[in-house]
Amino acid sequence: METSLVVCILAALLATGACLQCETCVDLGKSCTGNLETCAAGQDSCGIFLTEVTVEGERTQSFLKGCIPSSECNAGPLSMNFGKGMTARTSIACCVGDACRTTTVTAPPADPKPNGRRCRGCYVWNAAQCNEQTTECAGSETQCLDAAGTVTIGGSQIQTIMKGCVSESFCAQLQTGSGTIAGIGVDLITAKCTVASGAAGVTPRPAGLLLPALAGLLLLKLLS
Repeated sequence: METSLVVCILAALLATGACLQCETCVDLGKSCTGNLETCAAGQDSCGIFLTEVTVEGERTQSFLKGCIPSSECNAGPLSMNFGKGMTARTSIACCVGDACRTTTVTAPPADPKPNGRRCRGCYVWNAAQCNEQTTECAGSETQCLDAAGTVTIGGSQIQTIMKGCVSESFCAQLQTGSGTIAGIGVDLITAKCTVASGAAGVTPRPAGLLLPALAGLLLLKLLS
């Protein structure tokens, strides 16, 4: 209790507004429930994330709640295509206090129409190499992703490599480094986006929406 009080006081001193608590959880499906977590300084909103992964026509959803900066609340839907019939889409909704009891989030609509762009795509867990193949981008996917690092869940570290077509909204939230949400940690060594045509690159901005997207994908991989 004393530790929570100290954290709350520090958060109130370093950030705008009172100390915020958010429900924290992650699970398969369209909802999850968990304990309230005192948010760190700068995390002034509760985020609700829904990730839908499609593998060879079969769709599965994961749901995640946690503390995030309100600057991430205005991000558009995130779209990812790793090739071999694997795609993922993430939506986010934000809330504070009692509003979180009624706030809902739905998966963004799929847009499978090819847009004429291509990237090298692949996606692996617990492997040092990724078997790349040419991936046809669709809809809003105008960037090529190259990301690699480790994901930690339940004390176990899992090495991952992700390459493929992604939306610009995904790249705008991409960063290297470490972070944790809902008990899932991500440490990205490589995090880079380039325009799908292979021209100029996109400079990543410091944010963190990649973390929930990775958390949702990991959960689907482990529990499906």
